[in-house]
Amino acid sequence: MNPIIGVILVGVQSERSPLSVFKRDNDALRLIIRMVQDWWAQHVRRTDTPKKLNRSRFFTPIPAGIFVLPRQIPFPPPLMDEHGSPVPLSINMMPFRMSASQNRNVRPEQEVSTDVLLLDVLPERLKRYAPIVAECLRRVPREWGKVGYITVHESYVEEGQTQRRPGLHIESPGVIAPEAHMHGYHRFICWGGGRFGTHVPGDLDEHGMINMHGGIFVASNMADTCRVWDCLIEEHGEVVGHLGDISHMREAIGGNKAGTSLEAGDICWMTDRTPHESLPQPKAGFRQFFRLVTSELSAWYEEHNTPSELGVEPGCEIVKGNKFLNA
Repeated sequence: MNPIIGVILVGVQSERSPLSVFKRDNDALRLIIRMVQDWWAQHVRRTDTPKKLNRSRFFTPIPAGIFVLPRQIPFPPPLMDEHGSPVPLSINMMPFRMSASQNRNVRPEQEVSTDVLLLDVLPERLKRYAPIVAECLRRVPREWGKVGYITVHESYVEEGQTQRRPGLHIESPGVIAPEAHMHGYHRFICWGGGRFGTHVPGDLDEHGMINMHGGIFVASNMADTCRVWDCLIEEHGEVVGHLGDISHMREAIGGNKAGTSLEAGDICWMTDRTPHESLPQPKAGFRQFFRLVTSELSAWYEEHNTPSELGVEPGCEIVKGNKFLNA
């Protein structure tokens, strides 16, 4: 049951709750629940209808919250110990300089050699991820030269367990905390930002490719371990729970059937207001998870994140303390 609707029903049954007046008025109670559900649904923006953009001959529906890159990419081999067993690795939100190339005219469909891309800006343990980082940065050339944040999580995961944070959520917690500041075009805490589909020049190029601005890239070597929805939560400060929890909005975004389960090697771009969740692993195995958060970040949590091995400082406020305890 939806947790918030569950609270309403518990309140109806409690004589000490003002909601108890609806105990004998089922019609009014159903109306209240429907109003709550409708209010949540008003905060969901779905894929835009096809429109002709930029005098292009392409009629392309502009996604609302995700874009899965058309080419899957293989993951690099994990690090191995002297016995030939994979070594776990956990690097979270490490700052690095996204100095992909000095050539800002590189088009997304062009191949760019990883011999000159990123090898000098990634620490030794992460150089093997340079091809994946390059694939992402070709989609957001405005991010080149800025500070981004890389996460690589490699570990053995049992069947039925999740490697990453479980539960339906978005990355932006919504409200402006005292220790953070507004960033870019947002009125809320940014955790990568991300936008497209504004129907202005630049959303589609002459090849019909969708151009993204900012955002988050995620990928995994294991299929069916991450589900994403092609929608985003607008005015999310009004509806999100702690740390972006939107478990109460699953029905409003279309339920599980409306989501997309990523395949192994899929690179998915999303905004920090895109609903997503980690899925229980369908079979045990060594999972490799990759994430790149672009430069629009309002707060970098010192206790949870990994400092740069190359001395790159976060391009935002550094916050001390455990964010999971600050409900």
